[in-house]
Amino acid sequence: MTMENPEELVLSQPVFGALETWASLVWPDSKFATIEHSIRIGKYINFRGNLLRLIWRTVYVVVVTVLAMAFPFFNDVLALLGAVGYWPMTVYFPVEMYIAQKKIQRGSVKWFVLQLLNLVCLLVAIAAACGAIEGLNHALQNSKPFKF
Repeated sequence: MTMENPEELVLSQPVFGALETWASLVWPDSKFATIEHSIRIGKYINFRGNLLRLIWRTVYVVVVTVLAMAFPFFNDVLALLGAVGYWPMTVYFPVEMYIAQKKIQRGSVKWFVLQLLNLVCLLVAIAAACGAIEGLNHALQNSKPFKF
């Protein structure tokens, strides 16, 4: 989770949330997992959190950072995962939900334009995945762990 790739932190939020929810369900009486502490800075800034969240997220960031250092091609792996997840999550599902919500008739001009948008974004995602695979292949051939 370097500042080069702040999207890594955003994409990790479901992982954080899943573990924290699971822990609060498994140990509902645990002060470590459930008690929220408040830290006030000035009049308007108020941070809330618990020890589980602090420790779990810190350990997660340390482990991912060590992995990123061990694998010089870590960003290429992230690029591949991003390319694979981009189209369905960012384009296909939202467009299909919009079509269903607005009850756009199949075969109408608006429907064709949305499907064309879908197709163009799919082609972009495929091209990005191909580029990521090529970058990963190149990085694997030239990589030395913990070397810059």
